[in-house]
Amino acid sequence: MIRIVPVTDRRSREWFIDVPFQLYRNDSLWVPPLRSDMRKLISPKHNPFFAEADIQNFVALDADMAPVGRISAIIHHEYNRRFGEDRAFFGFYETSPDPAVSAALFQTVESWSQARGKRTLIGPYSYTSTQDAALLLENLDSQPPCLLQTYNPEYYRQHLESAGFNLAFTFSTYGVDSVKTPRTDKLQNQAAMLRQRHNIQVRNASKAELKQNLDELRRLFNDCFADNLEVAPISRESFRFQLDSVRPFIDLAGIRVIEVDNQPAAFFLILPDLNELLTRLGGKLGLLDLIRLPRYRKQIRKCVIALIGARPMLHGQGVGRIIADEIIRYAYGRYEEVHTMWIDDRNPSSYVLAANGGMQRTKRYGVFQKSLGAGSAAAKEAQA
Repeated sequence: MIRIVPVTDRRSREWFIDVPFQLYRNDSLWVPPLRSDMRKLISPKHNPFFAEADIQNFVALDADMAPVGRISAIIHHEYNRRFGEDRAFFGFYETSPDPAVSAALFQTVESWSQARGKRTLIGPYSYTSTQDAALLLENLDSQPPCLLQTYNPEYYRQHLESAGFNLAFTFSTYGVDSVKTPRTDKLQNQAAMLRQRHNIQVRNASKAELKQNLDELRRLFNDCFADNLEVAPISRESFRFQLDSVRPFIDLAGIRVIEVDNQPAAFFLILPDLNELLTRLGGKLGLLDLIRLPRYRKQIRKCVIALIGARPMLHGQGVGRIIADEIIRYAYGRYEEVHTMWIDDRNPSSYVLAANGGMQRTKRYGVFQKSLGAGSAAAKEAQA
């Protein structure tokens, strides 16, 4: 018998966090997050996104009261307002191979969403598309995921489809061995020509922007993704919260701002692949690990293009070549491998950017959705 309980106290919170540690304990491809980071992420006290959305985390328990699955239900009010949608999202989806666990989790989230009048359920997003998102469909390079890439067993897709979900769209990640891939004069020359033609300058982000003027970067991010239906504008508080989690590892030279006529118009953020570090830590950061952290960081071989975007005014003007050239200038020589977070397969310009950097597809991901209808009157009354 499977029992689904809401996460409401410390005990259920620890169950929720522990689920993947139990499911993947013998899986060498899984990268364990820091438990301390997870506690902050799912805490209304620490994560400002809880003030912007209705969120309920659930955990599945078996007959022995052992956690065997989990899921989150999310209603992002700003997303629905901006795009005129009536969606609920699900995330943090993990389940044992038992189909009954998955079925119970989805039934719970669907009922929760219908009770609030939502017509569509889509995910996984944990909690938003700027965090861990999508289901792994194909692990083409047979390697563990890099930072901001998700991982799951193959049976997850079958469980989703059995629950009535359909594949809505796909993402891909790309990577390149920067040691074996030489820089090309052609790309450098094209980028130089485009800089001159459009009066484009490229600079590193400053310490002041990360400390006092963080809002400038946030506005640039929101403007760059204004036409993307999967990215709602991010608030000042949520942007800071997400950036703070990686701030100790940020190299200012890895944040490039592209300016047109001295106005910020595009950017990218490159981070070291912290998953290499997380694999070593095993979910906990002890005192000795803190002491050894600088040494661990120097041993990271990969980097991840964590964020990248251009304001609509630059679309079609070859800015992708400039960004690719800048990424190569920064990352090649510093890291052995360069990887991307997910890139929407419906965005051909992003694929061209990856190709300009000599990258090959490494993983393929999917987002699934299900129509819920308007929700029953009885369910709405029960929720009220």
